[in-house]
Amino acid sequence: MGDPVTLALLAVTAYSTYQQGESIREQGKAASKQYQAEQRRAEIQNIRSVRQQLRESRLAAAGMTNLSTLTGGFGGSGVAGGVSSAGSQLAGNLNYMGQIAAQNTQMTGAAIQGAQAQVSGAMWGTVGQISGTIFQGMTGKTPGQWIGSKLA
Repeated sequence: MGDPVTLALLAVTAYSTYQQGESIREQGKAASKQYQAEQRRAEIQNIRSVRQQLRESRLAAAGMTNLSTLTGGFGGSGVAGGVSSAGSQLAGNLNYMGQIAAQNTQMTGAAIQGAQAQVSGAMWGTVGQISGTIFQGMTGKTPGQWIGSKLA
């Protein structure tokens, strides 16, 4: 193993493996940033939807109040029921949007964990490749060949 060419090849292998590991780490960071950006986008969309629901509810209540005033029914139970119904619908819609936001958060968290596990698996694969290369350089056999010779 003291041959300069062998040592140079081992150094190149080690360096390329290191660079591969760095690339995998960067890939994991980029995936995490992507998932976080998607989460922020979903939150912004949810906020816009909430604002739209509030606007529509206010318009519906104002329309009912205006119509009842014009027809002389202002203060009646029909108006109160209509406005209350619009409020109930708004509450239900907001609750649903809150549930969707919670699900989006959980999905993003799971996606980030998955990306991290993938990076970890790739890193351990790289470690295995390095150790196999070093083992083969020292013994002249792959780990599988060496184990096979011991079992035979």
